[in-house]
Amino acid sequence: MGTDVRIVALIEELAANAWPAYTQQSYGAWKLRATFGTTKRANSVFTVGPMPEDADWLRRIERFYQRRGLPVCFYVSDVSPDGLDAELAGQGYRLEMDCSLMLGRTGEVLERVTDGGRFTFDCAEEADDAWIHDFMRLEAFPQERFAGYRHIFSAVGPEKSFVRVLEDGATVGLGTVVAERGFAGISNIIVDPKHRRKGIAQQLLRALAVWAQDHEADRLYLQVIDDNAPAVTLYRQLGFDRISGHRYWIKP
Repeated sequence: MGTDVRIVALIEELAANAWPAYTQQSYGAWKLRATFGTTKRANSVFTVGPMPEDADWLRRIERFYQRRGLPVCFYVSDVSPDGLDAELAGQGYRLEMDCSLMLGRTGEVLERVTDGGRFTFDCAEEADDAWIHDFMRLEAFPQERFAGYRHIFSAVGPEKSFVRVLEDGATVGLGTVVAERGFAGISNIIVDPKHRRKGIAQQLLRALAVWAQDHEADRLYLQVIDDNAPAVTLYRQLGFDRISGHRYWIKP
């Protein structure tokens, strides 16, 4: 892996804190998360930590999600217990969505991306309804996800910023950054499809790095779907390295 597993486990914990579920129940070291079905991350079992001691752990976890009318979904990281992937596969679970956890340095992003001066940035401590509606519009998400995103964004800890990129007064991009324990997590990077190839994503990441530096976070982390080749390429260009992976296992 190349990175201390303790650092990976810490960043996995920070990333989970930065995406809080509406309902979260501890099951040993694991966390059962449910948020109206909005996003896999907020509606999955966080499995960083030892296996449950209860021999009937799988059936108990399945009942937690079945009672809420949600698919049973496991978030399995490279630092989850050995053999968990094989156990879920053997129980008929289906593998979905391989993702990477990437780590970079705040200062390196600022060195690699100069201030273009073309865009303006609006940074807010909370995501108001207008920000959430713009986020859902740019992502082309259905309206029924609004309540889930409103909870997730409002429940994040106090050190956070919801950034809006403006060009001639129009919103052309959005992003979020959350600081905790010297690390800043970047998420929700979205650029209006009509305004791509203008360098907006690079300038947005620079703005998030500036905020992170101001909040004493010298490391940046993010999670990205492996199939999103343009995003992975951009993050590598800005000095991010893959330090771990995670995937979702879904009960058919």
